Amino acid sequence: MELADLQRDYLADVATTIQQIREHGRLLGERGAFKDAFPKLLFLAHQLKGSGGSLGFPRISDVARSMHHELNLFLDDERADRPTPEELSRKIVALSDELAREVHSAACPASSSS
Repeated sequence: MELADLQRDYLADVATTIQQIREHGRLLGERGAFKDAFPKLLFLAHQLKGSGGSLGFPRISDVARSMHHELNLFLDDERADRPTPEELSRKIVALSDELAREVHSAACPASSSS
């Protein structure tokens, strides 16, 4: 299998992962769903953070790193600027939108330069 094939498969997998991130991200703001959604998001962000750059998509890793950072900020309950679950939900959903743009740009490089 060639690198281009691996990259195409990876981008398809990331598109699926983005849907999971959006779903779990929205759940962060819902009472009772946070405990289930948070660790899944932390895992998905960590996974993308490490995989994007290794397959030639450093921006995917950068956005995932930002997502991972936002999730870790929430864990620090001594921070004065610690986000609420609702704020964290909005940030994660916004970052998932940014990830989707990166995937689209990587999958369709000709259309992203116009």
